[in-house]
Amino acid sequence: MKTHRSKTGEVVVAICDEMLLGRKLRLSTGVSVEVQESFYKGVLVCETDLEDYFRMGTIINLLGENAVKAAVKLGYASEKSVIYVDGVPHIQLFL
Repeated sequence: MKTHRSKTGEVVVAICDEMLLGRKLRLSTGVSVEVQESFYKGVLVCETDLEDYFRMGTIINLLGENAVKAAVKLGYASEKSVIYVDGVPHIQLFL
């Protein structure tokens, strides 16, 4: 989990499953994107602490089964809002 602050004042909280760091995911367009450590790697957090980080952000970017499952479980997202990138669940929330 890593937080970023934009020039417009947004607080982006980027959360992904640890095993996805560095992995390349193929988009439906055929282009590949890398799950970059510079965006996601920061603090290793457990599911019970995620809600504190969700409350910090105005934009939440979640990638991976565990991260997405936690957001749904905590009521921040619905299963209907999940998209899949190369088979990996992804949700972006605007709070």
